[in-house]
Amino acid sequence: MTLRLIREPVRRGKAFALNEALKQASGEIVVITDADSKWLRGDTLKKVAVYLGSPDIGAVSCVKIPEASGPGGVEESYRDFYNVLRVAESNLHSTPVFHGELAAFKRRVLEEVGGFPTDIGADDSHTATLIALKGYRAIMPRDIVCIEAVPERGYSMWRVRRAQHLIQHFWKILKQGLRTPKQFKLTLYTEAYLHLINPWILVVASILLLASTIARGLLALLLLITGLFLLAYKPYRAWITLQLYLIIAALRNLWTKEIVWEKQMKNQH
Repeated sequence: MTLRLIREPVRRGKAFALNEALKQASGEIVVITDADSKWLRGDTLKKVAVYLGSPDIGAVSCVKIPEASGPGGVEESYRDFYNVLRVAESNLHSTPVFHGELAAFKRRVLEEVGGFPTDIGADDSHTATLIALKGYRAIMPRDIVCIEAVPERGYSMWRVRRAQHLIQHFWKILKQGLRTPKQFKLTLYTEAYLHLINPWILVVASILLLASTIARGLLALLLLITGLFLLAYKPYRAWITLQLYLIIAALRNLWTKEIVWEKQMKNQH
């Protein structure tokens, strides 16, 4: 095995670096991973190769387990639900959200979609979705697991940046208007709705409830109080927090895409 280190004199973002590395790669399978991720099993690459040996699968990613629970248990609660959803989407056909901790692609299929996009941040998710739109499956199997480090400081901005990248990804997919395989259509458009529209429904509903409360609406007041009490329930608190991250991310995308970012210190054990 030949190990080649490629240095870039100017930081242009992860996707630029990946495309440069792709020019040097020679294998039939291309695997990307983050420097601070851990693969749970020693046979991970063997499992990836088995999945990609199927003619209908073009891309494979991993289930993620966070090393830390995050403020208020948000990250842990979010991942518990998130992993179930991604595996279910994969079983149906494909998932439009991939992970940089482990993303593997058939090289010829990766080249068919033009490599990694350099104008948005979610290079892994966008590339996998383009592959799914080509008719191949992009999956997250339950038995391929990575451990993800969580920032010691700046957790919220880390989450906002990731939300920015997913919003960019779904906007670009929708704007391209590519033909979507029937089995993938429900998943793709549901996820686009959840990332692009659903957070703003929360904002509108909150404003209407607050306005009704000010106007002495008893039902609205009861609903607001109930919502506040529900914040003690971790899954609900995680959902509300992540809606807020998506709202902030959408606004932040108006002036920066965060394609080049500074690496954050993370909890690693």
